[in-house]
Amino acid sequence: MSLKKSNSKSKAPRYKTTKKDTDKNTTSSSSVKTKKTTSSSSSASKTPITGLQVMNLSFEEAKEQLKEIIVKKSIFDFDSILPSGRITTFSVDLRESLLSAKGIALSSLAILHLLQDDVRYIGGYMDSTYSLAATVSQFALLRGQEIDTFLLRRDNDAKRRGYSKWVDGPLKPASKVCIIHDEVLDGSAVIKAIRKLQEEYDAQIIQVITILDRLDGAAVKLQDYGVDYSAVFEMDEVATPAFA
Repeated sequence: MSLKKSNSKSKAPRYKTTKKDTDKNTTSSSSVKTKKTTSSSSSASKTPITGLQVMNLSFEEAKEQLKEIIVKKSIFDFDSILPSGRITTFSVDLRESLLSAKGIALSSLAILHLLQDDVRYIGGYMDSTYSLAATVSQFALLRGQEIDTFLLRRDNDAKRRGYSKWVDGPLKPASKVCIIHDEVLDGSAVIKAIRKLQEEYDAQIIQVITILDRLDGAAVKLQDYGVDYSAVFEMDEVATPAFA
């Protein structure tokens, strides 16, 4: 099936949670589908997470608590260069948040809330999904859904380790797939994964979900390929975009 176009030291975080900047250029973010928080989320951070109680959190509650973790642990005060060439005055490292016990639970639950009902496999690159896919799969099972997982190897990793395959897991041909990614920049890595899965597995890529969209053009590119694209957060929900 071919792809067709259809149309080391951590510094203390400097940025505080902000509302969307209505004056910013929304070209790349206009087509990103996110669920917005409601007034009920104001008390979400007070909801305790003990054991399986996390499963009872709404999308808004999970998102609000996850935002607090990301702002505290993953936004740093030094410059970084985006694939587009723009230089931002802050850096993001979601590993600090998503590899914590609470962070992985909240992010996986948020993804599960966004996941379409007909998805049968969920996965992504090993170095950008961590244990997200497995945790989403387990949460889905607790809700009566059977969603298997897969992991993608980067080309250089597969060659270095001498593997002939670049997909690990029980992925079957012609399956309905959701690709997940921790942080999406310009979307090139996700598009590469879509192409390979379609070419080698005839996969039906029906959805892409990311925890954080950095607003560097991914939404427009993925929309051009007819992929349903959702983000738990856009960048300006966790930090004020600033460019050097």
